[in-house]
Amino acid sequence: AVRRTRVGLMSAVTAGAFLVASSVAIAAPFETGVAAVERAVRGDEQTQVIASPTAQYRLTLSINWTRTTHPNTLPSNAHVSRPIMATHSTPGAMFRRGALASPGIESMAETGGVTSLLAELNADPGVTLSATEAGVFGTADRVFTFTLSQGADLVSLTTMLAPSPDWFVGFADRDMFVDGVWIESTTFPLGNYDAGTDSGSRFRSPNADAQPATVITGPTDVAFAAAAAEGPFGTVHIERVG
Repeated sequence: AVRRTRVGLMSAVTAGAFLVASSVAIAAPFETGVAAVERAVRGDEQTQVIASPTAQYRLTLSINWTRTTHPNTLPSNAHVSRPIMATHSTPGAMFRRGALASPGIESMAETGGVTSLLAELNADPGVTLSATEAGVFGTADRVFTFTLSQGADLVSLTTMLAPSPDWFVGFADRDMFVDGVWIESTTFPLGNYDAGTDSGSRFRSPNADAQPATVITGPTDVAFAAAAAEGPFGTVHIERVG
């Protein structure tokens, strides 16, 4: 007969396999050092399984920039340019608040152009995917689907607020694999950014190249800050689909 003693969350383990006790399943000793473990906890019960090396996601960008959402600040012909989304392994691959804008971010933020930024992303070995969708006037959704790996689990997105000097919305370096677990879903408002490459202070200011350029910040001009204070220009929902 074998006497078994349960201590904390430990259970008996057979070599090279999982042995499930009444409330616990843990990886066998030979699995020590596996890169990641997904944990599902219910009360004092814990189950451990090896996290999948990849996960599939759907990102829904919901733009809502109208007279209803921004009654006091909406400029004429208000829209966002073609959004650009990227998945990558290294933080700052698309942009970083507090850093100077790349030529691609400058072009996107000032003109809504996507060619330069897509070229930068495609030339970066840490970027695993870059994609773009159609721009939006008023209210609409734009959807991206993609696969992340444990080594490249960051997501970023940008789109220009137009017309504007160099203002854009988006997010950078959203981590979807945290503490060994794939994030199932997350929803958050778009962030607001000034690229620091044009010194215009109003939505319809003429071009005024900033000399020298300053770093990417949040809204600093009164017009942009007032519009941001009325409400977000859109939201992002990312959900795991496989």
